[in-house]
Amino acid sequence: MAAREVIPTTLIDIINETPRVRTFRLALPAGSLFSFRAGQFVMASIPGFLNSKGRPVRRAYSVASSPRDLEKGFLELTITRVGDGGFFSNRIHECRQGDPVNIDGPYGSFVLREENEPQPERYLFVASGSGIAPLRGMIRTILMENRKVPVSLYYGYRMSSDFIYERELMDYALAIAEFELVTALSRGNGSSSPVETPARNIRTGLAGRITRLLPELVREKDGAEIYICGPPEMVGETDAFFRGIGYPDDRVHKEQW
Repeated sequence: MAAREVIPTTLIDIINETPRVRTFRLALPAGSLFSFRAGQFVMASIPGFLNSKGRPVRRAYSVASSPRDLEKGFLELTITRVGDGGFFSNRIHECRQGDPVNIDGPYGSFVLREENEPQPERYLFVASGSGIAPLRGMIRTILMENRKVPVSLYYGYRMSSDFIYERELMDYALAIAEFELVTALSRGNGSSSPVETPARNIRTGLAGRITRLLPELVREKDGAEIYICGPPEMVGETDAFFRGIGYPDDRVHKEQW
C-alpha cells in the first residue's frame, strides 16, 4: 500500500472510553483538504517514533468520527492499548494534548452508502470489541445527515467495562425510537444487571457472544444493508449467518481486524 501525502495533525483531546481504550481527537491543519468516507482508515505515525531500521512506525486505524466532523476541523481515532505487544498503541497512549500525530490516507473500501444514493430499509451494524470504531463513524454520519433510516446496532464485548462509546450509544438509543441497540457480554455476568429503561429499542448486557444471538435478533431477511466489523472468526460467522438467510453479496459488507 503506497503512502499518500502525510498530514500533520495536533492531538487536541483524549477521551477515556474503557480502561484500555482511548479516543484521540486530532485537529487538522488550517486549510486542509483531507476527506474520507465513513468506514475508511488512515495510517497514523508519531514524529520521531522510529523502528529499529530508522523508519517511521505506521499503524492502520479506522476513522471513528464522521466525515461531517471535518467541518469542525477534526477527526478521531479510537485505539486499544494492546500491552507488551502493542509497540505503537503503547506509545500513542502516552501522548498528551498538543502533541503532533501524522496521518496519511484515507484507505479502504469498507464504506457507508452515500447520502445521495438510494437508501436501504434500515442499516444493520454488527460489531465485536474495537470493531465498533468504524461503525460508530458510520452511525454518526447517518444521524448527522438526518437520513431518516432505522438503525440497528448489535455489539458484543467481553465484560461490562469493555463497552466502548457506552454513553454516546445509549444517548442515541434513548433519544431515537428507531435506533435499536443490543449488546452482549461474552464473559462476566451477562444479563445480571441489564439497563432498566422503558425503551423497547434497547437491550443491553445480554449473556453470550453476539454471533450466538443473531438467530433470535434477525429471524428473516429484510431490506437491511449490513456492516460487520471485528475479529476474523466473528466476522466469518456473522457473514455466514446473513448469507445463510438469503442476503446477497451487495448487501453485506465486512472488515476484519
